[in-house]
Amino acid sequence: MSANQVKRMATAKIEKAGVGFGIGRQGGSIIIEVRPHHDTISALKGVQIGFELLNGTTAHQAKKILDVLSENIIGAFAITASDDKTEAASG
Repeated sequence: MSANQVKRMATAKIEKAGVGFGIGRQGGSIIIEVRPHHDTISALKGVQIGFELLNGTTAHQAKKILDVLSENIIGAFAITASDDKTEAASG
């Protein structure tokens, strides 16, 4: 790991949010939607995240996937690098 990578990690901002999941449709495809419980990850404000399932996936299969995700995933996180220009100006 380079000194530059260590510096970036030290100045990184980590934001977390609890999430749930839902089933939706986009066009003809079934999608699993990620639904944050609160709008606490600034990098994701106004962003919708979903997973498009393979063609041919049935609603029953999608529900099974949804159940596994809901039982095993409690949150999501985003790591954003701080803006070096902002730090330089304030430091």
